Amino acid sequence: MELMELIAKRQSIRRYKPGDIPVSDIEKMVDAARLAPSGKNLQYWHYIAIKNRELIRAVGDAILAENERICRITDAIDRKRADKFRTFVRNFTLFFLDAPLLFVVMAKQYEPSGYFEMEFAGLDNAWLILEKNPGMQGLGASIEHLTLRAIELGYGSCWLTSANYADEGIEALMREKAGFDEPGYFMAALISVGIPEENQKSPPKKALSEILTILE
Repeated sequence: MELMELIAKRQSIRRYKPGDIPVSDIEKMVDAARLAPSGKNLQYWHYIAIKNRELIRAVGDAILAENERICRITDAIDRKRADKFRTFVRNFTLFFLDAPLLFVVMAKQYEPSGYFEMEFAGLDNAWLILEKNPGMQGLGASIEHLTLRAIELGYGSCWLTSANYADEGIEALMREKAGFDEPGYFMAALISVGIPEENQKSPPKKALSEILTILE
């Protein structure tokens, strides 16, 4: 498959056919992910691949528990808004429970060039560089490598950050079940992967003219 064909085919897949994903294919996906560029070549990512159904359900339970904790507090202020958040998690996050594979993507904070120098110089806007989080560019490139390789192997995927509010619970699960307890790492994303069902619609992309400015 040509590169532009892969790129055009990429979409968020939320419905999957039955079918296992062999370990050899998981390794191929993450092998593509590891080749992505990163600031200062720090390669500040780690992929935890989960095929175990019980553990995937436990990730879902951790998300539901945190969602409900937030909603119970919100109930006292705006019940309609709380119920909307409950509906959101069911419709746009928990579909990964039906996927044969779930990646928990762990990452580290990236300290960009100039941050420590600005801080040392006493400049009060140094924190803005961290807030813009340029390290996410490298992580995004790594995840995109993985998702494109997944398509090439015949799979579909969905890159989720909608559950990041439940990061503490998921990180605790990864420490307990995967033994992943590397200092400084946090949960950055989830990626569900599986054999896609047909005819899944995606929203339209902006036209090239809307996102491109050329200066000659």
